[in-house]
Amino acid sequence: MALTRIDSLQNPRVKLIKELIQKRHRDRSGLFLLEGERELARGLKSGLDATQILICEELFKHQKASETLLQKLLGKDVPIVCLSKKVFEHSSYRQNPDGFMAICKTFQKTLRDIALCDTPLLLIAERLEKPGNLGALLRTADATSVDAIILNDPITDLFNPNVIRASGGLAFQVPAVLASSEETIEYLKRNKIVSHATTPGRGEDYCQAQLFSSSAIVLGSEKDGLSDFWIQNCDRKISLPMLGKADSLNVSATASAVLYEAVRQRQKRAGKSFYNSF
Repeated sequence: MALTRIDSLQNPRVKLIKELIQKRHRDRSGLFLLEGERELARGLKSGLDATQILICEELFKHQKASETLLQKLLGKDVPIVCLSKKVFEHSSYRQNPDGFMAICKTFQKTLRDIALCDTPLLLIAERLEKPGNLGALLRTADATSVDAIILNDPITDLFNPNVIRASGGLAFQVPAVLASSEETIEYLKRNKIVSHATTPGRGEDYCQAQLFSSSAIVLGSEKDGLSDFWIQNCDRKISLPMLGKADSLNVSATASAVLYEAVRQRQKRAGKSFYNSF
């Protein structure tokens, strides 16, 4: 495959790459930027639809691994564009780019796209604002084998470059779907999944909750916590003990604690050792 090369910052493709860092351009074009060697490898493995690959061999960080990925990319039916070091660094949103980017098509999944296991474990996040927190939630969801993460009225979007980076390239490994709170409640009831709303100081200790059964962990926004709708309509309220002066934890830290408690309970119920399962 003949490779196109771009050396000028004035090239129209460079402008497109820079624009995709902004949500309004992602929404308008239906495209997003996937940057990073690890992120690109994991994203393509999860089935992302890339329209073009952007590389700069001068910036490759891992000689053998980078070359292996490049050879895989050359074998795909996707146009590859070589950027000069100056153009790549200008186009990148990272301070220390590693020479791999791709322009991919955005997509939107719904509740109908979730494939539930026999004893589902779902993560529901309402009105998340910070890309770093959403990325961390996606990474934790993958680590704990969550069936899906349901986003209620998110302020940040799944394709934000900082979401992808914070997820460690795992943003697309776990199904992430969009739904209203009302649709989500109906879905949980229809599938007999118990909702556990995380509420600082207002619920039972999370270690006492029965998370080994079909469960959904519900988390609120960083600023306001859960809405009154979720507080009033959830099945259970749970909280983490706060032994110091803080009244709550970061949303991603809360998710990690509760999800790993669910894993512990499920491993114990299955007769497996929690600490030997990783």
